Amino acid sequence: MPFRLRKATREWFKNISGEFSLDFDMYYLCLIAGLATGRKEDAPASETTDLVTDFPGAYREKGRLITALFLSQELKGLGIKMSERQALHSTIRGLVDPLSSSHLSEAGLRELNRYSFGGFDVLTEWFGERPQAMETFLPLLKKNIDRALEEESANIG
Repeated sequence: MPFRLRKATREWFKNISGEFSLDFDMYYLCLIAGLATGRKEDAPASETTDLVTDFPGAYREKGRLITALFLSQELKGLGIKMSERQALHSTIRGLVDPLSSSHLSEAGLRELNRYSFGGFDVLTEWFGERPQAMETFLPLLKKNIDRALEEESANIG
């Protein structure tokens, strides 16, 4: 199973897409917004497009970190605590496949894609209009992600 991008994502990022070296950059920005907010969405196959089956380019080095962020959010979303060893191992075993090129199982990649799809919705809610310049988009994105993470921490503590 490949990483999948919602087709609407390319249109939404079109004014700054020249700044991206890979289509995966758009996927990653959506994914981070989805993971920061814990938002996952389904998208019909007709509304998505295949990207790659492995973390591309510079993301290859960060694939394990991205996977760790995903697992952390997924376990939190499922309400599994680190002390629940059997549930923890069972869940991780279902999401990770050390033999796949992305180190994610088909179920894991499907869930990761759902965070990216949800993250796209989050971005459109945060920004309303599509970004016009990377110089203004990235600082606002960071501010929104920081706020989302603070809200999540406040809800936990």
